This record gives sequence, C-alpha cells and structure tokens, in this order.
Amino acid sequence: MATSKAQTAWDRLNTRQRTYLEAIYHEDQAREEAHQAESARTWDSTPARVWRRLPLNSASSALARRLRSKGVHDPGAGSTLTALATRGLVEVDHVPGVLSTIVCVRITPAGRAAARAGLGYGPPWVKPKWALSEWLWREFCKVVAAGEEGLRTDELWHGTHGYLVEGELRRGNRPYLRVRKTWSKVNRAYPGQPPHWINVERRAYVLTDTGRAHYAERRADYREIYPDIDAPDVPPVPADTP
Repeated sequence: MATSKAQTAWDRLNTRQRTYLEAIYHEDQAREEAHQAESARTWDSTPARVWRRLPLNSASSALARRLRSKGVHDPGAGSTLTALATRGLVEVDHVPGVLSTIVCVRITPAGRAAARAGLGYGPPWVKPKWALSEWLWREFCKVVAAGEEGLRTDELWHGTHGYLVEGELRRGNRPYLRVRKTWSKVNRAYPGQPPHWINVERRAYVLTDTGRAHYAERRADYREIYPDIDAPDVPPVPADTP
C-alpha cells in the first residue's frame, strides 16, 4: 500500500520535530474548540490565521507549558520551528508585544494532516454539505420544540437569523425559518382603574415548508452527528401561512 503524503511528511521528521508538531497540533485543536464555542455565543469575524496563532514565549503560553512538560522547551526551539516551517508544516510569525516580540506558531493544513497521520487519528470528519453546523442545529431544534406557538425571536441566538430565516442575504442562508407576527389585547391598567386594553405584537420563529421537510428527512442523521442535542421525536407542527 502506498504511503500517503501526510504520513511521509511525518516519517521524515526526527523525534524532537515530531514532539513539537504533536504539541502544536493539540494546542491548535484546543484553540479551535474554544473559538467555535465562543463563536456560538458571539459573532466573531477574526480570520483563522489570526486566532490560530499560538504564542510560544509569552508568560501564559499553553504551547510552552506543553513543550516544557515534554522536556523540549529550550534554546533549540527556534531551530526546530525553522525545520518544521521549511517543510511547510508550520508558519512562524513575530508579533510586537508590550515588552518584547512574541513568537507565534500556526500549524498549516499540511502540518495538521501530517500530525493526524503520524498520531494515527486518520482523516478528520467532514460535515456533509446538507448538514447545519452544531450550533445552528441546536437553535433550529429550539424552534421545532416550541411547537405551534413558535419561538419568540428574543429566545433565539441573534446570529441565527441571517443563516436560517428566509429572505436573508447572508451567504449560506437556508430558508428554514420565518418570522410570524401575531397581535393580542393586553390590559395595561393599574389595579383599581378601568381596563386599558392595548394591542401587543408577538414575533416568533416558525418553520417554513422547506424547514419542516429538512427536519423530517434528516432528523435521524443529525442524531448521529450531534447526539448531545435534543431533537424532538414529534414531527414539526405545520406553521400557518402569513
């Protein structure tokens, strides 16, 4: 069986270089997980080439601690990083700091593939094109669980609107939700005063026909992909027409 390009790149490294690449890979994955969790709460447009930077010589460097635990954080770090960079496995940036220049390391796609091959992790899982991201599926399921009444617009993470509401122009938009407006009379009179009725608008997200079809067709698949997200067993309640 032919050896993959990624495996060959790993095999050509010496023990010290492999230790560095492994440490950088694990810190990169931790950084990615943290970024995804934060992005699910607050929109962040920072480019990946920026947030993936791993400082090496800052006081709080997680990468330095990991390398130190392996006994390889020493004056030879620069030479090792240069060797990895020459092979296209990492990129090294020098960022101005408050007191000194911060050396930052960023693993490349080739470096990530080499680390996965060498550590026996196999190719990374790739999300199917039809699938929503984990956080969008979680928000989508909240609308499904709300049933006939729909989910109040202020109960859905605000970033969801551009991605799932029909008519939005955001790239990658899926027209699975729409906003339904209803009016009701509410008595706003103070105790002891005559009734004072006013009309109050309620805005809620409900499913479109496309959204209902997607949920019904892919619910079982999503349960395998995102098993920690509660996807209701009951079929979505058809939304009324505007």
